[in-house]
Amino acid sequence: MNNKIMTAITVVILLGVVIFGVYSQRQDQAEDLELEEYENTAMMLDTVNTLRTYGPGGEEAVAEAFSRLEEIELLLDLYDEDSDLNKINRNAGSEVEDINQELLEVLSLAKEYAEENEGAFDPTIGALTLLWGWGSEEGPAVPAEEEIEEAIQLVDYEKLHLDKEEGTAYLEEEGMILDLGAIAKGYAGDKAIEVLREQGIERAFVNLGGNIVLLGEKPDETPWRVGIQNPRSARGSAMGSVDISQEDLIDNQIAVATSGDYERYFDDNDTRYHHIVDPATGYPADEGAVSTTVVSENPSRTDALSTGLFVLGLDRGLELAESLTGVEAVFITEDKEVYKTSGMDEKFQLMDDDFVIKEWQ
Repeated sequence: MNNKIMTAITVVILLGVVIFGVYSQRQDQAEDLELEEYENTAMMLDTVNTLRTYGPGGEEAVAEAFSRLEEIELLLDLYDEDSDLNKINRNAGSEVEDINQELLEVLSLAKEYAEENEGAFDPTIGALTLLWGWGSEEGPAVPAEEEIEEAIQLVDYEKLHLDKEEGTAYLEEEGMILDLGAIAKGYAGDKAIEVLREQGIERAFVNLGGNIVLLGEKPDETPWRVGIQNPRSARGSAMGSVDISQEDLIDNQIAVATSGDYERYFDDNDTRYHHIVDPATGYPADEGAVSTTVVSENPSRTDALSTGLFVLGLDRGLELAESLTGVEAVFITEDKEVYKTSGMDEKFQLMDDDFVIKEWQ
């Protein structure tokens, strides 16, 4: 056999080895991703938190992320008298409070999103939150109308003053109370993803009480599928889903948050009273939506918007969502009608025939 033939045979063999090696490596990588999936769950921020990672180092990364969530809980807990947040509340109307940079960051974001939400999300809603008894040992109850009118006067995010250079916060009026419950889980999700990235995690699924943050592409390369709760069925029953592909990610992540009247509520004289209070009326929001789901890049903004759009209701909420860059939303009504922003057309999948998709305007 001449040298040219031998050389050709050798090249073919070597090429086959390389191709097989690349194929085997890809198979091994896929198997590694599947085998090295790690998930853990913990109770904090008054909700169940689940963190799932794909790839090596997941256990250590998740432990670090949970430690970070504990720090945020200690900082923002309205029901912990010793939280940094309550130091501001105690000095409302009397003293300027020195605060750390993280609390200043959260409050700055909250003011920014309050303005974006036209005040429908308001971080100074605490007087109404506590008046309705959410989080109390006695449980929630309908307050007297006079009490509600008084508490409304203590809700105004423009009376929260922040000085970034001095690192201070001040509430103008005595009795004003900060409540960051409508942004805390979103902020915490953002910081959890930040920790996972720092730990070398490239793909993860973070669920903080229904506030979802997705990092990277799903290991099997299919779209992530985030279910939307049926607001009139048992927990875990989805009426539809939002499908997120790699192309939807911004800076390799995306957030999905849902607010609904089914999350926390009580019945009194055949009337449902839920926990999402309208700062303008002092009563649970009742503007046509029973559930709002928001998709955007920033978890904190997504969380605040899901509340704000719920309060604004179907018409004003959809109008605002359509006007915002990088924001998509789904609204569900009591009549099981589904309305969505134009960018949701390819992302939203209806899974329950009891619901019907309707065109807005």
